[in-house]
Amino acid sequence: MTTTTGIGSSIRTTLVVVSLCFGAIASLATIVAFVGSTWWGFDLLANFRWQLAWVAFFAAVVYSLTTQGVASLVFLAAVVVNGFVIAPAWTGSQPTGTGEDGIRIVSLDMSDTIDSDGAILRWLFDSEADLIIVSGIAGGRLTPLVAEGSPYDLIVEADPDRPGITIVGRQPYAFELVPTDATGNESLIVVSVPSGGAVTSVIAGWGQIASDAPRADALASRLATIGALVDARSGPMVVVGNLGATRHTHGMRSLLGSTGLRDATEGSGYLSTWPVSGLPIIGGWVGIPIDTVLMTRELTPFALDTGPAIGANHLPVTVVVGAVADS
Repeated sequence: MTTTTGIGSSIRTTLVVVSLCFGAIASLATIVAFVGSTWWGFDLLANFRWQLAWVAFFAAVVYSLTTQGVASLVFLAAVVVNGFVIAPAWTGSQPTGTGEDGIRIVSLDMSDTIDSDGAILRWLFDSEADLIIVSGIAGGRLTPLVAEGSPYDLIVEADPDRPGITIVGRQPYAFELVPTDATGNESLIVVSVPSGGAVTSVIAGWGQIASDAPRADALASRLATIGALVDARSGPMVVVGNLGATRHTHGMRSLLGSTGLRDATEGSGYLSTWPVSGLPIIGGWVGIPIDTVLMTRELTPFALDTGPAIGANHLPVTVVVGAVADS
C-alpha cells in the first residue's frame, strides 16, 4: 500500500512540475511574441501561436487536475490571448467577387524534397493552373512540365546551382526580377497576367523561416521590397509563396498594415502548410500556415485551398483570384 501510494505521489509530482514548466514557457512565449520587433527570436515564436495555445491548454488541464493554484488561470489566459490572435482564420471574410473567370494559381514550396518529383509533377500538370509557382528548387526540375506538347510554357527558371523560384504558365507571361537586397542573391518575381480586361501583377517570393539573425535580416528585406512594390505600383496585385513568416509575426503584420494588403486565407480556417504530417486526424493541425496569399483591395479569392499531400515537405496552395464585385 505504501509503495502504491509512493508511486502515485511521484507521478502526481511529476505531472505538476511538467505542466508548470510547459505552461510557463507557453505563457511567456505568448507575451514576448508580441514584441517581435525587438529580437528575431521573439518574432519566430509568433509563427507558432496555434501550438502555444494547445500547450498552454493541456498544461492548464493537467495542472488543475493535479494541484490547486492560480497558475492554471494564467495558462488559460495564454490560451485566450493566442486564440484571439488566431481567430480571424475562422471569423474573417472576403469581399464578394464578380463571378467572372479568375486566375488560377498554384504555389508550392519544394524545399528539401528529394524523391517525389514524379508524383509532384503529375499533380502540378493536372492542376489546370494558369500559373504554377514552385520555390525552393534549383533550375531544371520542372523541365517535364514544359516538354513538347505540354500546355505550359516556362516563364522563369531558378539558377541551376542553388534553390530559387521556377514559374510556368499557360502563356509566356511577361515577368520582372526585383532584387530584395544589394547583393542580388535573392529576387522577387513579378509576373504580369492579363485577366478580365486588366493585368494582375503576381508577386512570387520565397525564403526560409527566420530562425537565425541572417535569415531574419533577409526576411526584413524581402518584406520591405514587397511593400515598396505595392506602394509604387497601381492595379491588382497578388503576393504568393513561402515568405519565411506567418501573418502573426511583426514583419508580416507591419506589411499588411502599411500596404493595405489583405490576407486571402482569412475565413478559410487554419490552413497549415508546413510541415506535412501523416498523423491521423490531427495531421493537418500540427503545422503552421507559412505559405502566404496576400492581395490588394481590387481582388478577392474566388476559391482557396491547401493540399493534398503530394510528396513535398509543404502542402500546395491553390487560389483562384478575381475582381471584387464593386471595384
